Amino acid sequence: MNLEYPKPYIRETALAILLGGSKDRRYSWVKRALKKGTLVRLKRGVYLIEKKETVDAFEIALQLNGPSYISFESALVHHGWIPETVYTITSATTKRNSVVPTPIGTFSFEHTPQLQFYMGVEHIVTPNSTFLIAHPWKALADYMYVHRKNWKTLTDVIEDLRLDESALQSADKAVLEEIAQYYDSPRVRHFARAILRGL
Repeated sequence: MNLEYPKPYIRETALAILLGGSKDRRYSWVKRALKKGTLVRLKRGVYLIEKKETVDAFEIALQLNGPSYISFESALVHHGWIPETVYTITSATTKRNSVVPTPIGTFSFEHTPQLQFYMGVEHIVTPNSTFLIAHPWKALADYMYVHRKNWKTLTDVIEDLRLDESALQSADKAVLEEIAQYYDSPRVRHFARAILRGL
C-alpha cells in the first residue's frame, strides 16, 4: 500500500483512519513499513514518511511534544538575533523537560510558565510547513527563565549570547511590554522593564 498523505510525517491516529481494519492489521503494516524504510519512527506514534522531500524540523517539533513552540536559541537564530548554528531544536512546553533524539536531529523541550504561555508566539505558515515560534523577545525571556540568568542590562545579554545589538534596537517593543507586565516570573518582568527603559 502506498501511503498518500499531505505531510512529511504522520501520527498513529491518522494511520488508523487511512489504513482501517483491526489494530493487529495496522501494527503488521507499520512493522513492514518500518522494515522497508517506508516509515521512519520519530517517537512512539509519530512517523516520518520516506520520500517526502521537504521536512521542516520546526513543524516536527510540535508533533513530538505539545503544547509547545520553538523558542530559546532556535528562535533567536531563526530571527537573526544570534549568529551561531544550532544543532538541537529547542522548544518551550507546558510539560516536563525532555529530550527526543530522532533520525533527523535532536529536539529539546524546556518547561516554561503556563500563565500567558502563547503570549508573544507567532503562527508561521509557509508553502511547505506550519509552526509556532516565539518572537525574539519572548525567546529571550524564556531563555532567561529556564537558564536562571540574572541579567541586569542589555549589555549583559549581548555579551552572554553574542546578540546582534542592531536587531534588538530595531525590534518591535510591543511583545517586550507584554513580557514586562505579564510574564510569570518577577525576575524576567523586572529585566524586561529595565530593557524598555534603556531602549
